[in-house]
Parts: sequence; C-alpha cells; structure tokens
Amino acid sequence: MKPIIKNKVAIFYPTGFLDGDNASTIITGVDEQEIISKKPDAVFISLKKIIFYNKKGISYLADRLAFLKDECMVFVGFCDYDIKIYNSILSTFANDIAFSLVEREEMVFLFSRSKKLEDKSIIIYSNDQSQKNQIAMALIERKLKVQIAKNKDDFEQNKKNFDFVVKNSYIGNIEKTVAVFIKNNIIIYTLKGFIDSDIFNTFDMQYHKNSIKVGFRIFCFDLTEVSSANIHGANFLSKLSIDGAEFGVSIVVCGLNSNKTTSRLTQDLEDAGILMYDDLKSFFEDEEVVSQSNIEAQKMAKKTKMNKKIISILPDVIESTVHTIEVLSNKKAKKESVKIQSLESDMKDEVVISTVGFYGDVDAVSLLIMDKYDAQDVCKILLPEEFTAEELFDAFSEFANVISGKILQKFKSKHLHAEATMPRIFDKMSEVKKLESTKHGVQTNFKIGNKEMILFLAN
Repeated sequence: MKPIIKNKVAIFYPTGFLDGDNASTIITGVDEQEIISKKPDAVFISLKKIIFYNKKGISYLADRLAFLKDECMVFVGFCDYDIKIYNSILSTFANDIAFSLVEREEMVFLFSRSKKLEDKSIIIYSNDQSQKNQIAMALIERKLKVQIAKNKDDFEQNKKNFDFVVKNSYIGNIEKTVAVFIKNNIIIYTLKGFIDSDIFNTFDMQYHKNSIKVGFRIFCFDLTEVSSANIHGANFLSKLSIDGAEFGVSIVVCGLNSNKTTSRLTQDLEDAGILMYDDLKSFFEDEEVVSQSNIEAQKMAKKTKMNKKIISILPDVIESTVHTIEVLSNKKAKKESVKIQSLESDMKDEVVISTVGFYGDVDAVSLLIMDKYDAQDVCKILLPEEFTAEELFDAFSEFANVISGKILQKFKSKHLHAEATMPRIFDKMSEVKKLESTKHGVQTNFKIGNKEMILFLAN
C-alpha cells in the first residue's frame, strides 16, 4: 500500500480488517524502500478506516515501523483511534512499546520537524506522570506553546482555550521485560506472574550493576501483582542482596505475603538482609530506610583507563545534552575547556547533578552538573509555581532521561547498540565525587550566562 507523504510525514491508510493475513500488504518491502529513499520526518499508520484488528496484524505493523525507525531515525506510530483502541494497544504491547500513539493525524505534525506550528498552543493531560513530562518536553523542543494541566478538572475547564488537546497519546520507547521506574532516588522493579528460575534470564543484570555504578543504593521489588514465588525466585533475590552488600546496596521486597510463598522462603529472604514490606505505601512511609537512598557511595568497581570509544562518543553526548539545554532554557551554553582528568569544580552545593550509565557496545557513565537555578529553568514546564526539592529531583530526572534517549539515538545511527540506566540525582558535589567514575574521565566545562556547567564522561 503506497503511503501518502505530506509535509515530510508518510501516512498509510489501511481499510477494513487488519489481521495476520493482510497486514503484510499494508507495508510491503517496496513501500519500505520508498520511505527509506525519501527520508520523511515521521511514518504513521492511520486506524480511522479499520473496522477490526487482531494482535497478529497490529504486531506485524509494529515490527515494520520499528524497522523504519531504526533505518531512517524517524518518529513512527499509529494515529486516528478511539479510547478503546488506545487502551487495547497499550495493553497488547505493555512490555515492548517501540512506537508512538497520536490521537489524530494533524497532531502528528506537532511531533515532527516538518511543519511550522510555533503559533499553536497545546494543553497536555495524562494519568501517567512520566508520559506527561516526556510529551511536554518533546513539544517544547519544537518551540511550541505548551501547558500541562494540573489535574483532570483543570484540563476539562481550560482545554477549549487551546489549539490542540493532547490527552490519549503516548511517546513510545522500548520497555524492559521487568518494568522499572524511579521515586525518591530509589529504583523500583515491578514484577508480575510467577517468580521462578526464569527471572535469571529476564532480569537485566547489567542494567542493575550500572545503576549501582551511577549511585543508586536502594532497589525495591514490587511483587504486588506476583501470583507466587518459588525457591529459585527467592534465591535470585537473596543473591542480589548478598552481592550488593559490599557496595552499601539495600534490597527491598514489597507485596510478598503468605499466599505467594512459604514462611521458610520469607525467612530466607530476611536472613539475606532483604527488607520486607506489605506494600509500596508502607515502605515509603518508613522514613528512616527511605532516607538511606542518599547515603555516601561505598566501594565501587575497579577503575579503568580511558579508551578511544569513550573519546569517540563525547561529541554525541555533548551535542545531545547542550542542544536540549539550550532549547528548554532559551540560553546559550558556551564551551570553555575539555580535559582528561578527575572531576574538579569550584561549584558550591547549590547544584543539581544527574548520573546515567550506558552499557552494551558503549560502557560509560555521564554526569551533568548544573547550577540549581539553571536546573529549575530547564525543568520549568514540569514544575508547579511552588515546588519541593523532591519535585525538582523528579523533574530533573525526566530531563536527564530525555537527554539519554537522544544520546542512545545518536549511538544507534552509528550502529552502536546500547541501553541506559535511569538517572540518579544528587544535590551535593561531595556525594558525587565519591563515585569511582569521577576519578578519571573527560571533563567539559561550559558557561551558561555567568554560571558554570559541567559534563563529565567516564568509563
């Protein structure tokens, strides 16, 4: 099926039924080659004329979109759907959403670079805090006038005053088999189903190790939706706790009750130093334990010398970071110096620092150090008028996550396969300087106005 290309956006318009028998006729090899040759900014499939679809059909198209995304580095996804289809697709691809969902065809142009829409205003509402923030930052980068609704009532009351309403849309990414999110600088792994020996294969151990490397110290396993856990699953959690002890790491398990495992296995977990809670709420109410997420870093991995690959990716890291900062703050970042050294700075503790670990073909840790007020400036769209330190941390984490996503896209364009940890946020130079990765790396100093900013890249 030949796509219609307008304003550098390619859109397919299938009709009728979408299943495993006819999906291959919608995006053919010839269609893919045409798209690759014309290099559009976005490739989308409109579902407005689809009467029925099944998982096999939509999965085939999702695979072809993922292929085009990798080949052309373009924005891909589905558009023109109702709320029922939106929820169904999210449910179908809960663990592997590599595409985006945009409610209406005309809204695709908001996210592509092909059409001038600077005079348009947009209001955003979503129950998913991370998605709300990711969508807002993507649109701000397009220099659009964006407002995030404070709540559902605010959204309903004000949506008539905006040119575009973004409500049931999703910026796609590739989720891990084990879902991960962050709260209060604590990594939370969400597990489902049956926890047995398969967890040794499905759990991303390299991601976990890199999260320790960038400074995370508490890892919480939310087992609320787990049906049961056997001895193999318990042994896995015990091993994580014992192996992490030398780094000052704590493992927390929430929601594992007597209906899901034996009292003997629960005792074994506690003997391994694992902290047990009824649910996430009771864990986060334990202020004494939660406060330990800010403990000083302990012994880390053995220091390694800088290698050529780290030096070679520095321009990509700088470009992705600086461009995002300049767009979001409307300020220029001027490069002052680049040196191979340990982390050095005269910046006081009025700072916000993000650390992100990359692993795969690239093994590196990136640190971004900004003045607290500059950090507030780049995150202003994500912050209320009055905000707490925790809200600033969460917003800066979202900001750092956007940057790491751009860096990964740069790597992919050079055929480097890599993944990234969640950002770990600090607010004290003394804490971050204790990380082993700050002992030897490439430090790039910038000035934003009269204030210092540092980008530090290490093995």
